[in-house]
Amino acid sequence: MALAGVRMIEVPIENSDDVLEINCSQLPEHASEICDILENEGAAQRYYQQFALEYYKQGQADEAIVTLKRGLANAKSNDQTAKLPLLNLLASIYVQKAKQPLALSMVGSSSRDMLLTMATALLTEAERISRTEPNTFMVKGMLAMTRRLPDAALIQFNNALQLDGRNLAALLGKARALFAKRQYQQALHIYQQVLTQQPRGKPDARIGIGMCLYKLGHSNDARRALKRAVDVDATAAAPQILLAVIELNEAKRRFDLRISRDAGDPEKTGQVMEEAGECLRRAMGCLQRAYELQPDNAATLIFLADRLIAKGDIRGAQMLAERALATADTMAIQAEAHFQVARSLHASKKFDQAFDAYTKCLSLNDKHTLGMYGLGQMQLQRTDMSSAEATFQRVLERNPKCVEVLRALGYLHARLPNTKAKALEYYEREMHVLADEAAEHARQTGKSGDHAMAWMDDANLFLEAGLLYEATNARKARKAYLAASIILQRQPGNGDHIPELWNNLGALSQLTGESTESVFSELNAAAEKCARVLGARPKQRTNEVRRLENTQRTIRYNVARFYETCGLWQKAENLYQTIVAEIPAYTDARLRLAHIAYFYRANSREALAQISQAIDVDAKRPAPWLMRGNIELQRKNVQEARRAFEHVLKDIAKHDVYALCSLGNFYLAAGKSESVRASSEANASSPVAKKSRDLAQQNYKRALEFFGKCLQLDARCVAAAHGVAIAMGERGFANDARRLFQEVRDAATSGLGPLTLCTQSSDFVFKVPQPPIASVQHSVDDMRVSSDVILWAGVNTAHACVEIGNYRQAILVYESCIKRLRETTLALESQTGHFVVQAFDAHGEGAGVSEAEQAERSKVARDLQLYLARALYVQAKSSKDVKVMRMALKEMRELCEAANVKLPSD
Repeated sequence: MALAGVRMIEVPIENSDDVLEINCSQLPEHASEICDILENEGAAQRYYQQFALEYYKQGQADEAIVTLKRGLANAKSNDQTAKLPLLNLLASIYVQKAKQPLALSMVGSSSRDMLLTMATALLTEAERISRTEPNTFMVKGMLAMTRRLPDAALIQFNNALQLDGRNLAALLGKARALFAKRQYQQALHIYQQVLTQQPRGKPDARIGIGMCLYKLGHSNDARRALKRAVDVDATAAAPQILLAVIELNEAKRRFDLRISRDAGDPEKTGQVMEEAGECLRRAMGCLQRAYELQPDNAATLIFLADRLIAKGDIRGAQMLAERALATADTMAIQAEAHFQVARSLHASKKFDQAFDAYTKCLSLNDKHTLGMYGLGQMQLQRTDMSSAEATFQRVLERNPKCVEVLRALGYLHARLPNTKAKALEYYEREMHVLADEAAEHARQTGKSGDHAMAWMDDANLFLEAGLLYEATNARKARKAYLAASIILQRQPGNGDHIPELWNNLGALSQLTGESTESVFSELNAAAEKCARVLGARPKQRTNEVRRLENTQRTIRYNVARFYETCGLWQKAENLYQTIVAEIPAYTDARLRLAHIAYFYRANSREALAQISQAIDVDAKRPAPWLMRGNIELQRKNVQEARRAFEHVLKDIAKHDVYALCSLGNFYLAAGKSESVRASSEANASSPVAKKSRDLAQQNYKRALEFFGKCLQLDARCVAAAHGVAIAMGERGFANDARRLFQEVRDAATSGLGPLTLCTQSSDFVFKVPQPPIASVQHSVDDMRVSSDVILWAGVNTAHACVEIGNYRQAILVYESCIKRLRETTLALESQTGHFVVQAFDAHGEGAGVSEAEQAERSKVARDLQLYLARALYVQAKSSKDVKVMRMALKEMRELCEAANVKLPSD
């Protein structure tokens, strides 16, 4: 007779009414002994099944497999149906073994696949014996779920339910498959059906109900369902873990600084943060109870590891995650355990080991988004940019609005050659995503207006974008830096630790034509912040102190540039001299001193001396040589200028666009000079005239070669295109030249070409432009009329119209050029006017354009008026139009009056 609480299996003795009682708690270590007894007694197959189940319950799955295989081998060939329970049970054990940690860790080998293949073969045999066995459908459903094929699993569970609609195991399997398909409402309905039929069943349907309710957004109802599961079975760890997940997610939502800050009221914000802390405490309480109930539960260990990482206990987190690896019974949990190990190693800066752990995580779950993101970070750490981009793109395909991935892709492309535009695209996408989030939050909270900037809290996004915009769009760069400054001013210290930001704002404000008040305010803020931070630092010469001192000099340099913009040359010169005195190798400041000396002081000797000193500091820098060539060209020392430009191309930078374009201008001028010499010869067929014409063609050809190289290097180089058009016009192709001049003018008007071009003053029919000096800022140079490419492209267009006899069009273009000259002169006078004198001119220094610039503008105005008068006269003479003739005479009279030349009254 069996003792109470002890399970006994009675095996009939063959040819006897007696039975053999076997105590299940004292089963032999090797199942072969039991199998020998069953074979000797000729026991039925159901006894093999019973003993196999006992071995399996005691954790001896291998012995259970041995028992089932012996039972199948001893099955009678005329009773195939007796094999069905054994086949299904053996297949079920194989499926469970495939989910165990050892098999999961060997996912890349044949171990797991072999187990699932053997289970499939057993089920196929079972289905051959009977196509209406519910347990076969159940095991096939389990197999499909293990293979992560919820659609196939759903078919098998439905097949089982067609045979028995009240099959609770099939209902639970179907609910689980629907949950995996994210059909939470249908899964919820089935879990509720199971609960109605079996309120005290295992597994508890209330757990599934809670999970579905949470996924459907009913957090409070989910909590009630899970708490009820705890009340029913206080020893269950699963509902405690799920309650902890709900509380952790709620704490995370409340801890979101953007949401709490948006509350506006500090008291309300404090209340929100207190509620978040309470959620976190409840979560930790649930995890602690789950750990006490089941210390080796992998899910509990994983969540505890996650919390330890958040608290900074990296070593403890790694130990818990490694324990979870040893007990995880599904691929998903095994993958999550590897992920937590990877996070711990990542935080410990053990990047190679972290890379391996992230890789293992993804080998178990290739859809683990955070694992993919971590792997991408490790690939970045290894500078494997192509692999990192591919990994981040996979994450982005699954989460198109993931700001972290967009940031990572922007960072990656910002550091790759020729992909800066792509980096900006990703940064802009991140800004749009954040703006959309802000709009959605405002809609949910019933707020109106634009809350995008209040929602954004990461200044680095705008700092990175601003840095990239600097090379392509100064206005967008300034806008990005302004956004960064707004975010920083919400933080302690008001962004004092990066005074470079306000310096960049001031410099960009000059480039974008902002008001002088705005520029001065930003540069002054930069200087104050830099001085404040320097004052708070120790006096030791640390790298941080050196950085701040360099920033202070850069700010001083930009202030000097600002003074130049305002026409305060002496103040600018004083600042440049201070910088050079501190850092003699600061060549940019020397070049600005040279610029002021020549263009505003008319002191070529001092200008060339400053340039020579800059060359002594760094002879391989193109900028000083280019400025020397430019000044020599202005002084009519064309051979010296040519040698300077050729030196740049030969010994420094063979692809320097400025030098190439300047040499193109040199040969263009030489060609024009030879053309004039040939035309001045009395005998056009004389050897001298012929030689001059040949030299002119050779020079024009050389000029076109240089301009062509410029355009190959920079297809938007307006100066080179302008030079090509001039060469075409000088060689007699006036109509083609006119079309090209118009294209140049349109390109400059739309901002496609360089902002600064220096025109060469001469008596040529066409005005010859030059590009800006490399690496020297050009806001002051833009003031000079010789820098107005739109004006000179228009003038040359009108000249070409005169050459082809289209005087009517030439008149219209000359008039538009005169109008532009007047408007730019007025704007310049306004820019350098009242505010600057009031704010800065304490010693009475005059603000405005230089006398040389005023004289140049007056000369250009006279020339344009003369060109217009000539075109009007020719047009009136050819059309016999009295009205046009009177207009021509009016222009001539004004010119004569300005020159104090008296004309007859009639």
